[in-house]
Amino acid sequence: MTTWLIVLLALSLVVDAVLTVRLLRLRRTPPPPVSAPVLEPSAQELGDLRAQLAAARQETGAVEEMLRGRNLELARLRALYKETQDAHGTEAESPGREEIAAAQRQVRALQDVVRQVTGERDAARAEAEKARQRLSEAEARGDAPFGPDEVSPAIPRRIPLGRDTTSDSSVDGADLGPVVVRAGSVRGDRSRDEGEHRRDAVLLRFAEELPTPTLLSVVAAGTPHGRWTQSAADRACRNLAAQVARYAEPLGRRLFTTTDSCDDLAPLLRTAFQGVAHSMRLLTRGEGPEGESDDSALGVAVTALLSRLGDSRQRDHVVFGVGDGALMLLRDGAWHSLFTPGTTAAEQGLRMPSAAAHVRCARVTTRPGDLLALCSAPMAELLLRPEAGAWFAGRWAGRQPYLTTFLSEVNVPARVAGGDRSVVCLWDFGDAREARAAAS
Repeated sequence: MTTWLIVLLALSLVVDAVLTVRLLRLRRTPPPPVSAPVLEPSAQELGDLRAQLAAARQETGAVEEMLRGRNLELARLRALYKETQDAHGTEAESPGREEIAAAQRQVRALQDVVRQVTGERDAARAEAEKARQRLSEAEARGDAPFGPDEVSPAIPRRIPLGRDTTSDSSVDGADLGPVVVRAGSVRGDRSRDEGEHRRDAVLLRFAEELPTPTLLSVVAAGTPHGRWTQSAADRACRNLAAQVARYAEPLGRRLFTTTDSCDDLAPLLRTAFQGVAHSMRLLTRGEGPEGESDDSALGVAVTALLSRLGDSRQRDHVVFGVGDGALMLLRDGAWHSLFTPGTTAAEQGLRMPSAAAHVRCARVTTRPGDLLALCSAPMAELLLRPEAGAWFAGRWAGRQPYLTTFLSEVNVPARVAGGDRSVVCLWDFGDAREARAAAS
């Protein structure tokens, strides 16, 4: 009540002052300056002047009446204010003032909070706008993954358990002058959903024992739900590199020749794979019947590639393996299947170590600008899909992706029936100057 009285008193004072100023202006209006003898006005002019004087007097009376009313109202408000002071005393007003001050402090605090939250909101909007801009630029370049999700790589929801478990993903690579190589292996969506670990392995190794500079690339894909398939895949990759070093002299004589046939290499490769099979069987020695190895716990499809390094307008490769892996070629924006170790369903179902004698091989030639992809079966299936193959071709044609970028692309959200995905990509730029120009 006291607060409202104070407000009304202040408003009355303001109105009183305004009306007083207007009245003084009407009373003190100076006559017009006389610069020449005044002529007698006409009857019309006298009538106009009288009308103006009557209007001014009427307005003056109205203003004086308003001032008298305001003075009466001001007096009434002052009396009410005095009565309120007498009724409640000076002490009674203190709590009201304290409550008003506390409310004002709360309002100021709330205003500070609003300003802070508004600043944070504006900053978040700016960051979101920047992110949208970057996404638009990435989509314009073709960087964004296809499919329903925009996040790549997919994030595992849990770590798998088991004696044979390994990391969810792995990546490797090297820039070897005119030859650029990237290798990646990721756990498939099915394995993640079922809590299974990744069962594939990849390997890149410089075969320094061979007389010609040569790169060995290996992709080993373990069968799902096998007890030791991941360890067997890893051992197959490592031991195959050891077998290449062991038979380096005869391999060096037969590896890169002018003949298109691979018949001279087949016996030597079968011998090397027999050594790989023996190494794999050591994992389950004593677990099979009568203390033998349990091959059913070791099933692995192995595909390998030996590539000649150095500047060359025509590069030679030898691809070999057992199972359902594949060697794909990207040329002129289209994917082509060059080799698979099994031509029939029965041959594609073969697995190491039991199928070591069924090694198949082939010679392949690439020219500058070609890309070879040594794939596990699920990755080969993905590259052969029209939409997915076009997306990978757009991302990999003529480029040298960073390792993290390559892993993200291999792990793009897209379901395949076979689960885990593993691939070794080899870019042939012909000579080192073209390779540097294509870096990304």
